[in-house]
Amino acid sequence: MPTSITPTTRRSILRELEILLHALCLYGAIGIAAFGWAVCRLLDWSVKPWVPLWFCSALLIYNADRLRSDPADNLNIPHRAAASRRWRGLSRAVLVLAAAFLVVWPIVSRDWLTLGLIIAGAVVSLNYSIPLLGFRWKDVPLLKTFFAPTIVTASILGLPWFHLGPAVELGSLFLIALRAWTFLMFNMILCDLRDRAGDQACGTRSLPVALGERGTRWLLLALLIVIEVLAISAYTIAPLRHHSTWLVMCFLGPIYLGALLFAVRRPQPERFYEWAVEGMLFLPAVAVLLGMLL
Repeated sequence: MPTSITPTTRRSILRELEILLHALCLYGAIGIAAFGWAVCRLLDWSVKPWVPLWFCSALLIYNADRLRSDPADNLNIPHRAAASRRWRGLSRAVLVLAAAFLVVWPIVSRDWLTLGLIIAGAVVSLNYSIPLLGFRWKDVPLLKTFFAPTIVTASILGLPWFHLGPAVELGSLFLIALRAWTFLMFNMILCDLRDRAGDQACGTRSLPVALGERGTRWLLLALLIVIEVLAISAYTIAPLRHHSTWLVMCFLGPIYLGALLFAVRRPQPERFYEWAVEGMLFLPAVAVLLGMLL
C-alpha cells in the first residue's frame, strides 16, 4: 500500500517549492508581468503580445543577476544566496529558455522592431550586474536604486508605445507612467534599505547608503504621499470606465504600502521581502480586477 505523506513531509515539500519559486525568480517575474498587464489596461493598450515578453525578460535579468556571485548578497540575503547557489543549474536552464523565447518569438512573428528593442534592452539591463560595457550600472553611485524602476517602467511603456502609440491623452499617460515609476521606486528603496549594511560594506553606494536609515524612511514616507497624490490625480482625469480601478488603488495603495513602511521599522526576515514587498507588484492588477467587479 502507498505510504501517506506525513504533515512534516508535506511542510518540507511546500517549503522546498517556496524556495525554488524565489530562487528561480518566478514570483518576481510573474509580479512584473502582472504589473505591466495592469498598466496597459489603464492606458487602454492591448496586453496580449507583451505579457509573456515581460515575464521572460524578468526571468532573464533576475536569473543572470543571481548567477553572478556578489559578496553583498551573502550579508544581505544569505538564505536566498544559498538557494541560488543550490539551484544554479536549473537557474541557468531557466535563463536559457527565457532568452530563447525572447529571440524566437519576434523572429517567428517577423516583428523586427520588438527584436531590436529586446536586444538593446537586454544589453542595458544585463550590464547592471555583468560588465558588458566595461563597467556595471550597480557600481555607479546611487544608480543601483534608480536603475530597476526606470528600466521596468521603460520596458512596460516602451513596447506598446513604439507599436501602438498613445491610446489615451498625454496627461493621463504622464500621470500613470510617473505613478508606476514612483511605485517601483518605493519597492526598490525598501529592498535597498534592507541591503544597506551589505552594500555599505562592499562599497556599493545605493540611495539608502547615502541618506542613512533615518533619511531613507523619511524619503519613503514622502514617496508614499506622492504615490497617493498621483493616484488621486489620475482618478480625477481618468475616463469613467477606469474610475472604479483608480478608486480601489486610492484606498488599497496607502494601506498596503503604509503597512510595509510600518513593518520595516524593525528587522524583517527574508521571507517578508520575498512575499510582502515583492507582492506590491500585484496590487495594480488586483485593483484592475476589483474595478471590473464594481
